[in-house]
Amino acid sequence: MDGATQVNEHYLDNVMLVAEGRLIEASEDIFSTNGMKLVAKGHQINTRIRDRLLEHKLTKPLEDCLAVADGVTAAHCLVVAERLLARHPVLKALCGDDADGPLAVLGQATFGGRLQTLMTVYNEHRAGKIDHAMCVALIAMALLHRLPGHDGHGLAVMLVAGLAHDVGELYINPEYLEGGRKLNTQEWRHIVAHPVIAHDLLKDLSGLAPEAALLILDHHERLDGFGYPVGHKQPPPSVPAQILGVAEMLAGLLDKGNSFLQHATVATKLIHGEFSRPVIDVVNRAYHDCLVEDEAIMDTPSLEATLQTSKAVAERMHRVMEVQGAVAALVQKASPAFRQLWTQALERFERIKRAWSSTGLDVQPDGSWLLQEPPDMQREVAIVLMEVRWRLRELDREMRSRVAMKAPGELPLLERYLQEVQRRVGEVVLPPEPPATPA
Repeated sequence: MDGATQVNEHYLDNVMLVAEGRLIEASEDIFSTNGMKLVAKGHQINTRIRDRLLEHKLTKPLEDCLAVADGVTAAHCLVVAERLLARHPVLKALCGDDADGPLAVLGQATFGGRLQTLMTVYNEHRAGKIDHAMCVALIAMALLHRLPGHDGHGLAVMLVAGLAHDVGELYINPEYLEGGRKLNTQEWRHIVAHPVIAHDLLKDLSGLAPEAALLILDHHERLDGFGYPVGHKQPPPSVPAQILGVAEMLAGLLDKGNSFLQHATVATKLIHGEFSRPVIDVVNRAYHDCLVEDEAIMDTPSLEATLQTSKAVAERMHRVMEVQGAVAALVQKASPAFRQLWTQALERFERIKRAWSSTGLDVQPDGSWLLQEPPDMQREVAIVLMEVRWRLRELDREMRSRVAMKAPGELPLLERYLQEVQRRVGEVVLPPEPPATPA
């Protein structure tokens, strides 16, 4: 981010939102590349100068030219952490009170410069962001703390990674981040860029930020290559990066209550080769360490609800297999790039199907045998079904993104395939044969 930089409109708008409630000022003179002083040192950043900043390229990144009064500090984060621990006994049990544990590391942390500015803007531009970031950081540190060979330095890096893991979202159109919005391929490509953006913002800073940036870059990657932003198998994401990814997943489950850590044990081992053995083991260890607190918030879904989910999963599975067979001839005529992506998707689907089969509901769909199983087994079956539904949707999304990047000429074929999968009744309608694609 050295040299001439263009101000990101979405980041600046988020700065403006935060500036409505606290003082943000220029920490130095802000110049355009043609030598014009746009903002003087000490001048308050407000909506009156927004357009001026957007109209020019700057000699230095805006992120390095701002000072936020009373920005996010370790003391501020500690207050948030204590509030979260009081609300969630299972989180408190997970973090523990070791002298070298997560809370001790948090109490010794310091943030400054661009890192503090970014964390402050991210955590205050919308309600609830500081809670989410702090929750991810606490869970990630607690899991890493249980990993053999961990040290205080690693926990300190994980703290920064957890607090800053989503700062890249500040640079994305906020409409794309709205819950429940169905994203098209182009919009999803913006979302998957947020780890790259965060990495680029932090990688050249002093202190712990560069190491944290590497964890953030890879925390959505998976060992089997089905992740983002790159979706690579080699080099594999590090164990700390995987732990950060698990922590974000767990943070999303915490407020929902039931089976917080049991859900994690199921999700991390659901798809063979998705997470490494050390990560699976440390999640299992955390579950057994906090079993009493985790069981206190568990709620076993009714058999009726589980069977409804199972029926929906079965219909989807059968439809996918049916349509895959119907389009096989068309796929063979597609480009080599598309055929490779299709093969990878089939392999992923087979792993998801094996996870579904592990419930036994594919061969005994009435589920009556579940009534004889203990509550923890009933919950595990429900969690598997929930995760299978999610992974199937995730696979569709990933295929759209990958085909758009590597075989855009076959997007119409893929979309027709996905439309057919969504059909619940009637015969498979073969999509028209696409124009020949050069090999």
